[in-house]
Amino acid sequence: MEDEGIGIDPEDLPYIFDIFYRGRAAGNREGSGLGLATERAIVEGHGGRIMVSSQSYKGSTFAVFLPKTKGPDGSPSEEDHEYSET
Repeated sequence: MEDEGIGIDPEDLPYIFDIFYRGRAAGNREGSGLGLATERAIVEGHGGRIMVSSQSYKGSTFAVFLPKTKGPDGSPSEEDHEYSET
């Protein structure tokens, strides 16, 4: 996913997937800090990973990678499938 919002402060990036974390720029905006933590838990629960890149005042891009198949032991295979929506 990609947006053209205010972006994420580089100092906040290591923490944005932490439960209840709200960045410094959140101010009085609505939100509980649960959205990205929940998204990460769901993606990782399916054997995937989520990545973000962001530039202040230019927006953010999130990419979700999910395994295509499971290996013989039930673990995710080495092949990932990227789901990205613009």
